[in-house]
Amino acid sequence: MTEGNNYTSMDQNEFMKRMKAIASDLWGGLAPAEAEPPMPAAKKESAPAAQEKQKPDIQSIWKTADETIDWTDALAHGTPTDGLTGPRMWAFYHKHAQKVLEGDLAAYTEVLQKANPLGELTEYAENITMRAPSPDRLESRFICKKEQLEKNRKLYLAAMGLRIARDLLACLPVEEVAVTGEDGGEEVFAATYTRQQLLHRNFVFTDPVELAKECGAAFN
Repeated sequence: MTEGNNYTSMDQNEFMKRMKAIASDLWGGLAPAEAEPPMPAAKKESAPAAQEKQKPDIQSIWKTADETIDWTDALAHGTPTDGLTGPRMWAFYHKHAQKVLEGDLAAYTEVLQKANPLGELTEYAENITMRAPSPDRLESRFICKKEQLEKNRKLYLAAMGLRIARDLLACLPVEEVAVTGEDGGEEVFAATYTRQQLLHRNFVFTDPVELAKECGAAFN
């Protein structure tokens, strides 16, 4: 499996025109990256107007995250048990749970495509990609939005890094998430967040910049 075939793109501008070209084995390594572009993923559906007003901005985006998928529970039960997941999505989790728990990268890929864990972040970046290089690690790269970067450079980069890490750790049972940020073709942020480092933290009171530094962040 080549590295290029592991990526899922969050650039919604290309979503509609490429969606028809997606094959079920898009990341299966049947074609080189040059021949098969990364899969574009749609921005998550907009919330009702009342909820839109409450949507966190970059000043607090790391304080919330997706609910953690309990893959052991999904394996054991054919119907939802968490009171949050719809029956169709649960059926998808149930179908893939065994392979996910075994660390099957193809199953990881299908889950990332279906669950779209970073869809809510598309408005905060020009582009976001994800890849699963190993059963214990996910990687994500985002292209910075100039206006966000210029407002508060370190906070923006660290906030994005932490929220991406939290959402990906909630989606799949990996031990770490590496996040990089790019601007103008240059890497301006890099940090690796481990599950252990984020465990039992109160993110309402967490400084994302300080946490990023704890996780080895480089702000360039």
